[in-house]
Amino acid sequence: MKTIMTDTKFKFLDNTYFHLTLLQAQVLKTYWETSHSERKLVKDKYGRLFHYRFDEEMSFNDRPDRIDYLWVLVTDEKDSDSLIEVNNLSLLRPPYIAADETGWVGVHETV
Repeated sequence: MKTIMTDTKFKFLDNTYFHLTLLQAQVLKTYWETSHSERKLVKDKYGRLFHYRFDEEMSFNDRPDRIDYLWVLVTDEKDSDSLIEVNNLSLLRPPYIAADETGWVGVHETV
């Protein structure tokens, strides 16, 4: 589990979430996992499936590392599998939850 500086509370699709709620989601499938990048299919405590992405960009100038989290709601494993080669802004398919190491959270439920 990756650490975060704060545990921000927020609403997503009529349920209350915290970063920790999502970081502790049940891992159903691991696409890859390194010390600086992860892709997984996870199931949260509400039964929702997410394609999860974690990326850490190392900082070499005495600043904290940049950490990005993304949970894209998916319908099933096949839907998650289709996102494995999708990167960056192309992965922002609503509904999703984006967060960073500071506790900032962005929630996008509908287009």
